[in-house]
Amino acid sequence: MNTMKINLTLHPGISAVYYGLLQSGYDYYPIERSPEHIEAIRHLIDAKPDAAFFAGARQNTCEPYAYWPRAFILEAAALSLKNDYSGYQDFDAFQSRIMAAPNISDSERDDSLWDWLVAFPAELARVMESDGFARCLAWEKEWIAGQKGANREELRKIETRLGTCAERYGLEVDEIQIHIDPIKCVYASDHHRDGDSFLFTSGTLRADSVIHECLHLVVHPEVERQRGKILRNDHRNEDVKWQNTFSEKEMIDQSYFLSGDETGILNAFEETAVRALTDRIMKGDYPSDLPGFLELQLQLITGR
Repeated sequence: MNTMKINLTLHPGISAVYYGLLQSGYDYYPIERSPEHIEAIRHLIDAKPDAAFFAGARQNTCEPYAYWPRAFILEAAALSLKNDYSGYQDFDAFQSRIMAAPNISDSERDDSLWDWLVAFPAELARVMESDGFARCLAWEKEWIAGQKGANREELRKIETRLGTCAERYGLEVDEIQIHIDPIKCVYASDHHRDGDSFLFTSGTLRADSVIHECLHLVVHPEVERQRGKILRNDHRNEDVKWQNTFSEKEMIDQSYFLSGDETGILNAFEETAVRALTDRIMKGDYPSDLPGFLELQLQLITGR
């Protein structure tokens, strides 16, 4: 049995990102939150915030969540800074990771992104040194402590199901760190990989969300192996029809298709397959043949 470590943790840099976004008008924090939680977050908003930099995270490329992908990129940037937040440890390595991400379109990582990110270390350091963030972090530590007790069952589900996934699908993760941010949208889930360690971030802890993000690690390589078969269904003279059929059957938002090129089609297919696999696994049903499962998903999507 796989013995991966699973821990609820708090990354101050990521917390500072969402505090900065909150000051700039981040308005996703009230979704599915209690009135008490919403009020506590509103008390963290400065009367005269200086958040011009963080306002640049809001984009118009993803209709359901206007902070994709820049909030995710800011998380990754925070994890790429020196311990004293004075600058990037290795900016080239960070940039390479973002440029290689299969779920970000080229237009979302053009020169304007990198010009904007030059100021990030200084802006994050300014936030982390502020009295307002100090109060936020103190409150957040208490909130996280309460989450540990309230989510024992979810943590148990994560441990047992991912242990089985490690055995059956070769999921190679030694440690899962879970950063639950009280400001981040509860429907926004992201992950970051550092060697054999996996960091999950979201606004709430749900076993299916953590498992979904982890399953991308095993589904993505298989999608790449089957890319020829998947893309053969992309009839260039019927792009819109194929994509609309895809979306209607599998409830995939059009933003997953990125710019509509091959990378976007593979990204949308991967998301669809991961959702389907997550549903099965949450019911305790583990497909024995992962490549065959993806082939079945392709047949269901395309009708071919």
